[in-house]
Amino acid sequence: MTAAATSAGDLTALSLVQASAAVASGALSPVQLAEAYLARIAAVDPILNAYTTVTAARAREDARRAEREIAEGRYRGPLHGLPIGLKDLFDTAGIRTTAGSALRRKHVPDADSTVAAALREAGAVLLGKHATHEFAYGGTTSNPHYGPTRNPYDRSRIPGGSSGGSAASVVARTALGSVGTDTCGSVRIPAALSGCAGLKPTFGLIDLRGVVPLAPSLDHAGPIARTVEDLTLLFGALLDARNPDGPPAPAVEPRPDLAGLRVGRLRGWFEQVIDADVQAAVDGGVARLVASGCQVEDLVAPDVGPVVDRIFDIVRADAEPYHHEMFGRHPEAYGADLRAVLSRRPPGAEQLAEGRRMLDGLTGWLAEALTRADALICATTPAVAPPIGARSVRVGGQELHIEWMLTRLTSIFDVAGLPALSVPAGLDRDGLPIGVQVVGSRLAEATVLGVGAALQVRLPDPAL
Repeated sequence: MTAAATSAGDLTALSLVQASAAVASGALSPVQLAEAYLARIAAVDPILNAYTTVTAARAREDARRAEREIAEGRYRGPLHGLPIGLKDLFDTAGIRTTAGSALRRKHVPDADSTVAAALREAGAVLLGKHATHEFAYGGTTSNPHYGPTRNPYDRSRIPGGSSGGSAASVVARTALGSVGTDTCGSVRIPAALSGCAGLKPTFGLIDLRGVVPLAPSLDHAGPIARTVEDLTLLFGALLDARNPDGPPAPAVEPRPDLAGLRVGRLRGWFEQVIDADVQAAVDGGVARLVASGCQVEDLVAPDVGPVVDRIFDIVRADAEPYHHEMFGRHPEAYGADLRAVLSRRPPGAEQLAEGRRMLDGLTGWLAEALTRADALICATTPAVAPPIGARSVRVGGQELHIEWMLTRLTSIFDVAGLPALSVPAGLDRDGLPIGVQVVGSRLAEATVLGVGAALQVRLPDPAL
């Protein structure tokens, strides 16, 4: 397929892997690809609101440079000339970084974050900054200052968050990929609810310099793309933004042969509160793994107490130093939900220590489980995307606060620092995406990606 023989719509339908190969071979022009994405953004983003800022002039400049360099034999690698976005938490030199906040509406950094610099060096074409929950402090991406981002499969529902703009854009074909952040599940939750793949790597692997923090002891950066194959390519490029003080670079290529691989299905606490359609999707995933040669064993996790509440305590304590002065001076500039959270006194040392002991019980159990299994699987979220504006959702006969529900099955892996991946596992009875999560030992990203590739289901494109 040549660029001259395809329409703009066809170009945005190419996967990241396909587009990369076509650009590298000279069959596809980076300029034409960028123009196809800019046209798609103009047509679709007014509906979804996945971008806070569209950088059309920068994208055209990046694409022309990439085309010229490739023609001169200076090919930089698989992201060269590919149009991507960045969550609006990553500093970008000369381009505003709002973090979804009214206080930062006009904030323009002088320098790139480490991640943005690595993507620029890789020759990626920056389409813009993807919408986020205010200061990334929430899982809905219903932003009071910039408007709600909408789910591509149902515009009345949330895409998840806080990297909701990234996932919605990838699924809606207004970006080939994106990089988000994950503190309690903010890469994996929107990937699950919007119908794409999202990876939270091992804690400390990706350098977070130049990223607006939420909770530094839990913050991660990770890629979001349409498939595991696309995600793998983007993750490989992100390793150029590896934290120099962090762990060594893991293998990237997914393990191709799963024969004999030990997979633990997380039951007990992990399936206490779950929607029937989500449970069925996990069952289907288990069947696909068995068909791929995996040995699947049920692992029953203990109920150690209110896990999510204790993790929220850590987030609140970690967020306090960053927000203390700003919130004290400008509380009215914060949205109502975040204002309510920051108005409460942060937890004290004794409460945090008690919570840590509770969390150690579950993370210790996970560590032991990973001596018996090469990877673990469970649902990403207990239910599909709730409606925009919902404060609670009914799951398995229980009424749950929306943030508690969204982060119930993801946040413990941020505490544990383990690599965790969400992949599409099907649609529920109403046509909404369901995600299944794969977790591995530290730096076992290749195993996690390999299992994810066997688990993932190709979803029908949303009607946009």
